[in-house]
Amino acid sequence: MIILDTSILRSFAFDSVSTDLLRTIRTSGIDSVAVPWVVLEELTAQRAVPYREQYEKARAALQSLHNAVPWPQGSLAPLNLKGFQEHWRDKYRTIVDVLPTSEEALRQGLQREMNVLPPCRFYEGKENGTPVKIGGRDAAIWLTAVEYAREHPDETVYFVSKNTRDFGDGTSFPFPMNEDLEGIEDRFVLLTSLPEVVQQFAAATDVDEEAVSSALMQSGGFTVVTNAARNRMGNDYSTAIEATAVPLDRHGAAISPPTPATAYGWVSGPTVQLVFFSDTKAYQLGEHVWNTTTVRWRLGGLVFLAGEVPMGRAGCNWEMRVLISTSQSDAPLTILRTTSPVALTAEDWERLPSPPPPEGPLDGPFTFGWEQRDLERARFRLNRTGLEDFLTQMRNQWVHNPSGVSDQPE
Repeated sequence: MIILDTSILRSFAFDSVSTDLLRTIRTSGIDSVAVPWVVLEELTAQRAVPYREQYEKARAALQSLHNAVPWPQGSLAPLNLKGFQEHWRDKYRTIVDVLPTSEEALRQGLQREMNVLPPCRFYEGKENGTPVKIGGRDAAIWLTAVEYAREHPDETVYFVSKNTRDFGDGTSFPFPMNEDLEGIEDRFVLLTSLPEVVQQFAAATDVDEEAVSSALMQSGGFTVVTNAARNRMGNDYSTAIEATAVPLDRHGAAISPPTPATAYGWVSGPTVQLVFFSDTKAYQLGEHVWNTTTVRWRLGGLVFLAGEVPMGRAGCNWEMRVLISTSQSDAPLTILRTTSPVALTAEDWERLPSPPPPEGPLDGPFTFGWEQRDLERARFRLNRTGLEDFLTQMRNQWVHNPSGVSDQPE
């Protein structure tokens, strides 16, 4: 088990090679990567405190503007501290697992801080002339790692922290930290940097471009990307992406040439094509080789569109950093992080595979999209006129006149 201190995770970005390495170790199954609960909350607080401070400044500035201007000004969305905190907790959970910090570890951590027992200490500064005792959280983090080692006698624990001032460099430990490790000294290892972790678990190796290409072309990888695209956009109007699209009538015929458009959800597909991969790095972990690489996929399918025509054929390019194994054929492709999809060039559009033929005006997805548009119009008119039976009339008109709904001025 690799247990990380706060100082390790806050030292690099989410889109860094360091993050990719941790995910590679975790995904490969070579070892687990985790943080104590206290670390997760510390990392979250380091994001949340500035957010709350900036929010208060923005609110004060807006109030000052309200006081200075005689007409109404815009409003500030409510402070969403809980939502903000949970967002960052979820982000960190994509890199590491979380170990519970026991009540006993928290209690001992506070006791050690009160008694200035390592890893706790006095802070150099003074508060009202009195030295400040600090380190209760550090003690709880340390004790969580020690507890895990004692509860899992078959595992070696690698505790990783840059905080050598409080935890030391691993060569020796002061009282009572030395007593904490009695009986587990041979399987509790303190590392002071991520490169030391890499040296322990992974070795850089040569990239086999042909093997990487073959692994990316496996159908399982396409399925992972397709599912990720549908999860990102959904199958309704909840999430938008930039794409290139051709509006289609209710029979599936193109209405106009391809142009940049806002697409809202994959009605069918999307199909996935590999465009290229780059910046590949390979690591030997145990008996297997794992690769991180940046991939561009070309996606195409039927989507919802904004505007008068609700349906269309669309395509986009989507880049992502992925993790694959070139030595384990059954290892699934893992998406590490993604960018926002972008519209296709004219050249890319020509390379899109032809979409499947529509299933007909009453059975296929085109019907659904057009009927949704018709019903939205009906709801608008119903709200405006108060005619309670208008929606029913529109449904009846659709059933008896599938070729189109009369477009009277609204």
